[in-house]
Amino acid sequence: MTKKRILLVEDDHLLRMGLKSMIDLHGEYVIDDDVANGKDALRSFKMKKQDVILLDLRLPDIPGTEVLQRIRQIEPSVKVIVLTASDDNDFIFDALEHGANAYVLKGANPDELFLAVHYALDGGLFISPHLAKVIVRDYLLVNRQRKALPPMKNLTVREKEIVRHIIDGWKSKEIAESLFISIKTVDKHRSNILGKLGINSSNQLRHGSLFLPED
Repeated sequence: MTKKRILLVEDDHLLRMGLKSMIDLHGEYVIDDDVANGKDALRSFKMKKQDVILLDLRLPDIPGTEVLQRIRQIEPSVKVIVLTASDDNDFIFDALEHGANAYVLKGANPDELFLAVHYALDGGLFISPHLAKVIVRDYLLVNRQRKALPPMKNLTVREKEIVRHIIDGWKSKEIAESLFISIKTVDKHRSNILGKLGINSSNQLRHGSLFLPED
């Protein structure tokens, strides 16, 4: 059976050589090409159309997520394994939203990397167990905070609209321009919202209301 070809994208030379050696020794896959930046990764993939890409998110020239997007445009079905040192939820969700099939931490057990490749090729989704624990922990924390807030039904339609913008991180000026109202009116709505919900700041609202109902 023909071995699946891997494109390895990693700017750390020692790590790249270590991964290449480890994968070669494993025997189930073959490193078709290894590069140190996003431009070379895109050039290689356009020419060779590898089956799997091991992609570092922090590259010296192009953000890894942009490389991922552009590769997906070339070949939507390619399997992409994000290999990174970041365990930040925002990085994880951003990578998954851009089409990553797996998210593996650098330094993880080699078996974890091969399991991720296996899952991806089989059409599944893989996240390092350590990261999965962090995601679940943070979700449960946010969910508890959400349940602790008073019902959103106490807010008017306009106030709910403003709450959604606050959760998205919009400033008063941006909200005012979007809704064609004055900044003073936005600030008055903010004050009313905090009073109705019994909280002290918009920051508390952002962290406790990620699942604001649509009605």
